[in-house]
This record gives sequence, structure tokens and C-alpha cells, in this order.
Amino acid sequence: MVQGLLDDETLALFTSCKITDPRMTKKGSKSSILLDSTLEITVYGPLDLFEEIGSWFEEYGVYLQDPRQCHLDVRYCNPQRLSSDDIGSCPSVLEAVAQTSRSISLQEIPERPELLDVLSSHIDIPETPQPSVILGNLKRHQKQALTFMLRRERGWNFGNQHPDVWEIVDTEQGRIFFNRVSGAHQLEEPQQFCGGIVADPMGLGKTLTMIALAATDLEGDDAQVHLDVGRDNKRLTPTTLIVVPPPLLGTWEEQLSEHVIEGGLKCRRHHDKARLTATGELDGVNIVLTTYHTISAEWNAGRGVENSIIFSTCWRRIVLDEAHFIRNGNSRMAHAICALDSVSRWAVTGTPIQNRLGDLASLFKFIRAHPYTDPKCFEADISRLWKLGEDEEAVNRLKRLSACLLLRRAKDTIKLPARRDMQCPVDFNREERALYDKVRQKAVISIDEALQGDSEQARAGVYVNVLQQIESLRLICNLGVHYHTRQSNLSQPSQETDDWSNIAQQTFNVQREMAPVVCLRCSSVPDLTETLLDDPVARQQRPQFTRCLKFVCGDCTQKSSKHKSSVACGHKPPCPVASVSTSSSVLESSPCRILPQTRTTSITLSSKIEALVADIKTLPPGAKCIVFSTWRLTLDLIEVGLEQASLPSVRFDGKVPQKERQNVVERFKTDPNVRIMLLTLSCGAVGLTLTVATRAYLMEPHWNPTLEEQALARIYRIGQTKEVTTVRFYVRDSFEQQVMEIQESKKHLAGVLLSAHDGGQADESLGGLHRLRQLL
Repeated sequence: MVQGLLDDETLALFTSCKITDPRMTKKGSKSSILLDSTLEITVYGPLDLFEEIGSWFEEYGVYLQDPRQCHLDVRYCNPQRLSSDDIGSCPSVLEAVAQTSRSISLQEIPERPELLDVLSSHIDIPETPQPSVILGNLKRHQKQALTFMLRRERGWNFGNQHPDVWEIVDTEQGRIFFNRVSGAHQLEEPQQFCGGIVADPMGLGKTLTMIALAATDLEGDDAQVHLDVGRDNKRLTPTTLIVVPPPLLGTWEEQLSEHVIEGGLKCRRHHDKARLTATGELDGVNIVLTTYHTISAEWNAGRGVENSIIFSTCWRRIVLDEAHFIRNGNSRMAHAICALDSVSRWAVTGTPIQNRLGDLASLFKFIRAHPYTDPKCFEADISRLWKLGEDEEAVNRLKRLSACLLLRRAKDTIKLPARRDMQCPVDFNREERALYDKVRQKAVISIDEALQGDSEQARAGVYVNVLQQIESLRLICNLGVHYHTRQSNLSQPSQETDDWSNIAQQTFNVQREMAPVVCLRCSSVPDLTETLLDDPVARQQRPQFTRCLKFVCGDCTQKSSKHKSSVACGHKPPCPVASVSTSSSVLESSPCRILPQTRTTSITLSSKIEALVADIKTLPPGAKCIVFSTWRLTLDLIEVGLEQASLPSVRFDGKVPQKERQNVVERFKTDPNVRIMLLTLSCGAVGLTLTVATRAYLMEPHWNPTLEEQALARIYRIGQTKEVTTVRFYVRDSFEQQVMEIQESKKHLAGVLLSAHDGGQADESLGGLHRLRQLL
């Protein structure tokens, strides 16, 4: 290719070769060594070769980049980006170099106290010896966790040795049981309770800790604790039942294989076609692994529950991994999980609170800690006080309850390499700003017109339209002018709301990202994290969503269809209704596409993606990074940019078949030529360990900051040996800054304590429109 250029006497080539890592050179070494280098060739030539030069490089699969050095200050024309008609508007080489060399600005995010720091345990717990079947050495905090859990599995401690929720007080009237959280008292002994919540931050090795707990059943007297009595004539088994999201089945099996001596713990799956069908199959089994949806499907079958091994057994112990998936206590899944019977119950999650304090109440309901088995008691004793303005007492009660039943240590409990959290503000160019302002102004005008009207249904239509335009604004921040290729009906708002079936899914996705969408019938919430549990084993009736933004969950829809009743919103005439999906893969999509020619021609990237590619180019040799985005479309355009820069990458999103996902991860981990993984948030928030990477990028702020942190924890956890940097992109003077402000409110305890379902739906009323207007 280069020789062909040299053969043309009308062309001038200027070359420079730069050693990629100067540290690899050794002064005084006489032996020859191979060094990674970058060769840059700048081609100067006559304009009559403009088209020919572009075709020449395309034949070799080479995309021309903007120059980084100026040898001759002439007009700069890239034939792969421009047509011959655009030549007159080309900048000079010096101007192009100045633009290319403009480095991105990274600003360090100051470390702030976390929301859950109020729950952290500061007491120095003794260490329990490591079970003999565990390979390697447990860390100190894991041995301390064993002590905490074994104590809790012995039931209430009414003495003063280890303060508990309940204590016995002798009075003149006799013995009473005193609740140290609320100050209430009762004469009868509280119902026995064994278990608790393990809420260590992500990356502290909770999976291995729970495996070690199951292994203690093989050690001495602990094997017989509480196993002398069955419940409700159920078969009592010494087996631990572990409930996980489907993507984590393999992770748990890998951890068992890696950390337990061969034959030390016998494990069985109860999932898909590998289900237990007879009680005898539990003989000699120490651990049964199953999924949330498997349990939900068996429970929902109703008539089959009494014949289900899962529900007809009283387990030695139940462990919920990623237990925040049941935080919506009214959901079918939560009802199914709470119906399981066991001696001990453990909820394991690094994020026990995500959007509201009620998330934590659902976990206390599962572990059956009296009186907080009833979420109303939690509300009355803690949440209500905050709402009444008794802030200090509310926090003190929460601390007392957590100190007894919940184990959470600070992130610095283990010594990981340093982590730097950075943010990268990006400025629109003129074309992007013009497009953004056009869409924003359109939304503002729609709201202002609706606020002057008096029709509730008309306001609902405007609310829907504005929700779509909010998503458009967020996508423009990522795609820039390439957003033009997405949506042809932007100028036809009436059409958008007339055909509800075509836009219901998009509207539903945006609404549930912004705030909880609550079922009109049962008040359950299809929150974002729960959809990560997608499981082909358990398909249910699709939920319904009306144009006035009323939502009816799949369970209630199914009940309505059985009774041959329709989903009604209460308006006359009824508003249009359409089926929607709560699948995580739907969250990644948007009603848009990148034009095919974008992948075959060199294009000008959006400002944000240009900044991303520029930063990736600065990474040292061998450094690997993860790029997260909410939407597959953003990853599509990033992929184009990386290809233009000759940077190989792998892709992991909802479109990648389950059976191929592990191969993608292994290639990223082991192939030195693949340094970049493109990952959607919905796929990257759970179950992956990617400590081979040392840099992570978040392409846009998400409404739920916890989901972001779960994604970043993929690279910052036990096993990470190098310093880590995270980079969050956002566009200045855009809607993304409003999302970041909402994120901040969710990081403060006050915002969480005061956040509760209003028992209803998205607020498309005057107040709701005023709030949207304020955001815009």
C-alpha cells in the first residue's frame, strides 16, 4: 500500500515513528529487541487525486485520521469524510491539527460518604476458623462474617452478651420482652428467628463467604443446630438452598469448584430441565442452586406447590444472592420467595437500598425478623418518624436495627489498589447544539400549551410526547447529528400518540427509568434491576400500559384475562392500551438505527464519542477498558469510531446469545489484541468479574446511580491488582446535568427515606407537567 503511494511522484509523504512505551527501551543493551511503535504517515498531494486516494485506502481497509502534525500548512481534505463538493469548506492542516490535539478534560469526582454508610458495622467481630473444606485462605472480614452469621443462626440473643433487637427485662409485674429499636414491649416471647442480611459493598467476596457458611454445617456441633424439629410436616433437610439470578448459576458453580476441595460440598441445580423431582435426590446434597424465576414459576402454578420439592421441604438455610431483586414486596416473585420454608434465612446484597427505604423493609420481611416481618411495622417504627420530622430518632432506630440484623463493612475493609473516579464534561459542536435546542424547544412549547388547557387526557398525550422527547435529548447527547437518522416522525407529535401500540414500549421504558411505575391493581413495581432476571424458563402474561400511563402488571393482567375483564384506566372513553415488556433487552433498544453507510464510510463522530476514542488512544499498551451505555445504538456508533481508529473490541449486550457470552468474556480476558469491551448496563450490572480491565467508561448518566455503581464494580473488586480509573461522560448545558442532580438526591438518606410509592402511576397531571417543564 505504501509503495503504491511512493511510486506516484505527485504525492509527498511525511512519516514519524514513535515508540509506544519508552520504558521498554534499555540503555546500553546491544541485543536487538522488539518494541511496540506507532507509525504515522501524512499524505500531501494534488486535489485531482482526491477521489482516487480515498478509494485506494478503502481497498486496503484503512480509514484516514485527522493529522496530528503540520508539515505544510495547506488545505486539509479527507476524501473518506467529504465529497468533492465540500472541498471549498475544508480547514487548513494547522487548524485540523489544533482540533485533533485538543485534549479532553477529566475532572476528579470528590469522594463523598455513601448512603449506606449509616448502616456500616464498626464493631470488631472475632474471627471464626476457616472450614476445612475451603481451599486457600479466607480474608479477615470473611472470617468475621462467619462469626456474625453463626451467632445469628442460633436465634435471638435475649442476654446482654451481643445486643439484639429483643431483650428480656424483669419488672415488678414480671418478665417482659423489650424491643430495643422502637421501645415497645410485650409479654409473650417473640417468634424465633435465625438469619439476617449480609450487605457488604460489591466486590468484597460475599459469594465465597456464603459458601464458607454452608461448609460450617460439616464442622462439629453446628451441623445439628435447629435440625431436630420439622415444620408443618415438611421434610427437614440439612441442605442449603441458594437462589440466584440465572446469569449467576455458572458463577456460583465456578466459585464452588475453585474454593472447595473436590467432593467437599455436593451441589445440585434445580433449574430448567435439571430439576429435583424426588426427595431422595437431596440425600447427601449440601447445596441446591436455583433461580428466582424457577421458584416464582413453581409457586405461580398453584396446584403444583405441594408437589414441589422446593416448597415441600424445610431447608437448613436459604440464601438469596442479589436479594434486592425481591425488594418490591407486592410482586409475585417476592411472594414466592417469602413462601419458602427454612430454619435460617439470609439476604445477600451489596445494595439493600436503591430507591427508597421500603426496599430494606422487604428484606426484613423475607428473613422473618419479628416484628418486622410485617413491612407496616417497619414503616411505623422508622420511616414514619422521618416523615414527621423526627430525623435523628429515625436514623438512630435504623442504626439499632441494622446493628443487630445487618452486616455491612466499609469498602476499605479490604486493601484494593487505588480507584480514581473522574467525570468528563463534553461540549456540543454548533450542529449538535442546534439540533438539541430544536428538540428541547419543541418539548417546552408542548408543555406550555398543555398547561393552558383543561383536558386531562390531552395533558396525558402531551406528557407521553414529552417523555419521548426527553429520551431524544439524551440520545442526541450521545449520537450528535447522527440522531437525524433515527426518527423520521419527530415533527409529527400527534401521530406519535395516535398509534399507542407503536410507542407504548418506548414510553414505558423512559417512565420507569425516571421513577417507579406502580401496578394499578396490586401496587407492585417492575423495577429496572428485576428485569435483569430474564429467564426463558418463566414466561408470563405481558403487562399492559395505557396511554394515560396506567400500568397493570403481568400477574394482574393474567387474572383479568381469566375473569374475562379488561384493563380499564377509568377514563371515558377508555384510553388506548398496549402490551409492554419488562425484559432487560428491551431497555437497551430504541426506535432508531444507524444508517448502513455509517459502517462503510469514515464519518465525523459525535463530540462525546470522539472524546471517548481520544481517551482510549492515550491508554498505555496492554491496558484494557470497558465502555458502558444504556443503549445498543450508542455502542453501535462507538464501534464505528473504534473501527475507524483501528481499535479492536468485543461486544456484550442483550442481543448476544446466552451460550456465546462466556466466549466473549474469555476472549476479552485472554486475547492481548482485544483491549476494549462494549457492554450495555443491563448486561453489565450483575454477575461479571472483569478485573482484567483497569478503566471503565459510562457514556451517559443513568437515573439510578446504584445501577451505575454495580456496573463499575465489575472491574473494582477482589482480584483487582492494578489502579482503576472510572470516567463518566456528560454534555454541558444539557438534560444530562438534570439527571445527575436527580442522582445526587438518591445518594442522600433523606431522599430515600422520603421516597415512597404514591400508590399510583406516573403523574401526568398539571404537577407532573410542571416538573417536566422545570427539568427541561
